[in-house]
Amino acid sequence: MSKLQKHKEPVYPPGVVTSMEDLMRYEYYVQEIPLLPQHPVYSLLAGRHASRLRGRGLDFEEVRIYVPGDDIRNIDWHVTARTGVTHSKVFNEEKERPTFLLVDQSSMLFFGSSERVKSVVAAQLAALSAFYTIKRGDRVGGIVFNESGNDFITPKRSKEHVQYLLQSIVTKNRLLPERTQLLPNTQLLGNILQMARSVISHDYVLTVISDLSVMNDESRQHLRSIAMHNDVILIHITDPLEAVLPAGRLVLSDGEYQLLWENKHNTRYSESYEAMKRSMVAEFRNYRIPVVFIDTATTVESQIMQFFVNRST
Repeated sequence: MSKLQKHKEPVYPPGVVTSMEDLMRYEYYVQEIPLLPQHPVYSLLAGRHASRLRGRGLDFEEVRIYVPGDDIRNIDWHVTARTGVTHSKVFNEEKERPTFLLVDQSSMLFFGSSERVKSVVAAQLAALSAFYTIKRGDRVGGIVFNESGNDFITPKRSKEHVQYLLQSIVTKNRLLPERTQLLPNTQLLGNILQMARSVISHDYVLTVISDLSVMNDESRQHLRSIAMHNDVILIHITDPLEAVLPAGRLVLSDGEYQLLWENKHNTRYSESYEAMKRSMVAEFRNYRIPVVFIDTATTVESQIMQFFVNRST
C-alpha cells in the first residue's frame, strides 16, 4: 500500500481533543505539587474522609478516661501515671471512600470559545481526580459516556487501572470532532445516574463531571437518593461565552437553520446566568451536594487550587 493510500489520523489542537500524554501529566501534579490542601475539604476531588468511628486507626484524636471494653493496647500510661486514673487513647479511623466518576463526553460538551472545549476540561478533571484518589490509597472507577453508549469501569486501586479509565475517556473524546450531527438527549444524564445508583452502595464519593445542560427532575431525584448514603459533587463546566454574550448582531445556528439576532440585553442575560448559578448552588446545598464551577478559559489545576483557597478564607 502506498503512502498516499494510508489513512492519516486527523491532528487536532490540544484544546480541541485530549490525549493520554495530556491526561497522564496530572499524575505529576498530584505527586509533586501540593495541589490540594491536607484537610477534610480535599474530599471534593478524592475519596478519603476521616470518619468519627472510635477505635484503632491512623490519626490520634484525644485521651479520655478508660472505659471497660477499651483495647488495653490503647492505654496512655504517661497520663495514667500522672493522674492516677487509667486513660485510653482514642483514634480516628480512616474509612475507605471509593471515588466513582461520571465523565460526560457527549456532543453537548464539544464547545468552547476560549482555550479549550468543555469535553477536554472534563477529561482533565477526571484525570486529576483519579490520580489524586489512588494517591490517597482509595479505589477509583466510574462511567464514561456519550449519546452512543458508555464504558463502565469497576473501581480499583492502581495506576494501571487509572490508565485504563483515561484511555476510555480519550477514545470517546476523539470521536467528538468526527460527529456529523448534534444529537441532544435530555434523558442521558438521568440514565447514567440511574446506572450509577444501581451499582454504588454507600460511602462512595460520586463526582459528576459535565456541563449539566440536560439536568432534569429525574436527574435531581437520582442525585438526592445517592447523596443519602454517599458524598456527591457536581462539577459544572462552563464557558465565558455562556456568561456574557457579545453585543450587537449575532448569527445563531443549529447546524441546519440560521437566525440573525440583535443582542440588546447583555446585562439582563448576564444577570440571569449568575442567578442560575446561585439557584443551583442553593438547591443542592439543601442535600449537602457542593457545586463547583470550572470554566474553559483557565487551566484546571489553577482553578482547583483557587477554589480551595477561597473555601479556606
